[in-house]
Amino acid sequence: MKLSGFESGGKVELHASEDTLVVLKQRMTAMELLRAARSLQKLATDLHVHLARVCGHCDGCDGECPFEGGDEVDLPDYLREEAGIPEKAKLCASVDEEEHTVTISEADYDHDLRDVPEEVLEMFRDAEICVGELEERLILGDVVYGD
Repeated sequence: MKLSGFESGGKVELHASEDTLVVLKQRMTAMELLRAARSLQKLATDLHVHLARVCGHCDGCDGECPFEGGDEVDLPDYLREEAGIPEKAKLCASVDEEEHTVTISEADYDHDLRDVPEEVLEMFRDAEICVGELEERLILGDVVYGD
């Protein structure tokens, strides 16, 4: 607590967001606020670096990344309803080359690259981080941080 400059008995603010809880001093000077913002930016960078290390370097996929600009499979609402597929559920398509058919169904996972902010994908691609590995971790729901 001393390192962060919190005084014993001092009031704090809690800021809750998806998968995050931040504790800030309730009252801060301009310099304290700047240091807090810098600390949060550093933490965000450290978390992205950690994820990048988990995903590893891109090996090139023989020249073209299969994860570039993936199109989202979509169905009209009335077909989703008829098939019993929830409105926000992800869809996947499978091709039967012998029958010349495409089957669209509800994906059996919750997250994929479509859930990653574009600026993070761009950062990973620019740094040559394997977004295919990222997608695999997302689809499998692998724990990539902590024990």
